Amino acid sequence: MCGDEVRDGATEETIEDNAATFNEIIQDPTGTDQTFGGGMVYRFGMHEHFNYYQECKQRERNRGLFLADRNLGGNDARFTRQNNGGGRSGFECPEERDYYPYWHPTPWKDIAVLTSEPSRCDYYVKKSENNRGRNYCSITQFNNKFSCEGNGGDWKAVGPNGAPGPNCYTAPLSRDNHLGNGLEGVANNYNWTIPKDYSKTCVFRIRYNISTGDYDRWHIDASSNGDASPIKNNPYVPFGGNLLSYAINTAQFGRTFQDRSHTFEIKKRPSSVIDTKRIFNLNVRGKRGNIVQVYPAVEYDFAPVRLTVRKGDKIHFQWTGGDTNPQGNDGEGRRGTDRSNMVETEKLQKNLPFDLPDTSFFTDDVAMLMAHLDQHSFNPCPSLQTLLADNGGNQDAADRDARNCMKLNAASRYFDAGLQEVRQNGEYYFLCSRNNNFSNRSQKNTIDVVPFLPVWGIVLVVLGAFVCLVSVAVSGLAFYGKTHADSWIGQLWVKLT
Repeated sequence: MCGDEVRDGATEETIEDNAATFNEIIQDPTGTDQTFGGGMVYRFGMHEHFNYYQECKQRERNRGLFLADRNLGGNDARFTRQNNGGGRSGFECPEERDYYPYWHPTPWKDIAVLTSEPSRCDYYVKKSENNRGRNYCSITQFNNKFSCEGNGGDWKAVGPNGAPGPNCYTAPLSRDNHLGNGLEGVANNYNWTIPKDYSKTCVFRIRYNISTGDYDRWHIDASSNGDASPIKNNPYVPFGGNLLSYAINTAQFGRTFQDRSHTFEIKKRPSSVIDTKRIFNLNVRGKRGNIVQVYPAVEYDFAPVRLTVRKGDKIHFQWTGGDTNPQGNDGEGRRGTDRSNMVETEKLQKNLPFDLPDTSFFTDDVAMLMAHLDQHSFNPCPSLQTLLADNGGNQDAADRDARNCMKLNAASRYFDAGLQEVRQNGEYYFLCSRNNNFSNRSQKNTIDVVPFLPVWGIVLVVLGAFVCLVSVAVSGLAFYGKTHADSWIGQLWVKLT
């Protein structure tokens, strides 16, 4: 979801407490605002907004959905099989969160669908709001044409949002609750090529559905609710004449989970970078702490952990740290903080980096920037001896001192090294000097710079070119022989034909 910021410092609490004021803020007919059901204009900067949630709260739920044996606490779109009590999370609409493709206008644009049933890709793409518009009633309460018009409302249409795609692929395999890591031991991922016309503040949302084979999930509806439900909550089932209790939560069967980013900004491609040049983003994932403390996140890692590029490509090195981790979480440097750098090393098995003269991927200036995060340009960085003296000789206190540039304590939360051009082929290895604790906290990265064509590709191109030249030469000789019958080439042509 992309759009304009609403205002600095706005929170859910202040907005909900001042709904009338917020209503005025988001009704702005200028700029790139978009209109959804009920005619309200929304400015996006805080995920969904107050009036979006208010419409959800007023709109009747879809009564054709499978609820199993759950009893909902209400009949508007806040109440779903997963959300029996209609609980609020931000200003999202629970019904929209739990079902895809949703049938009412939303502020979201689809990027990709990764599915274990790729045979349904055509369905997902056609039904996406990118490609197919949605309807809504002028009277917010009603969610279908019959009820809307039968109660004096106008059944209105909103066209597709016009975003490209979505792409649809087979989902990579991952063990349940395995933090997204796949068969190769690194995080499953999708490589998103950002459309050229995107230059906005956005929110990135990932929804993932876990299905069950206990009922036909594509052909089940409200007729199977209540006593007719094929599944019951925590049932007692006979086995060999005795009962067994099965741990089945009917609110969780066939359910959707959701992760969201904070807002982030997509900038236009610099005019100095031609359209054909590729740009890759290299970030950091994870947070401070050991594996138990960070769950359900992961410990520090680069993302991607292995990046394959070509000479001449651009890499945007940028990442965001934080200052609000629990004070007791394991980690280096000032308590509660996340900071990361990149220092080149000889190979992944090494845990000490090169010194500056031996680095090769970056120029010397950029290598200094990546290692020290520009701390020395903006902060007085005291020596280790000074820090120890100021902290009574206590090494731990010196390590946590906010002025300790060696521990990256004086660095900004956000680091942006800008676009760096890949200069030469080869395989390069990097580690973070602060977080690579030579244990399960191993923050390392490989950048593999490959030729435009592999060796076998070059051989094929050369052979193809040779065959083409031979064909041209033979054709030329044949034409000459036909038109010059008295020549030796003409006489040879006559013999051959």
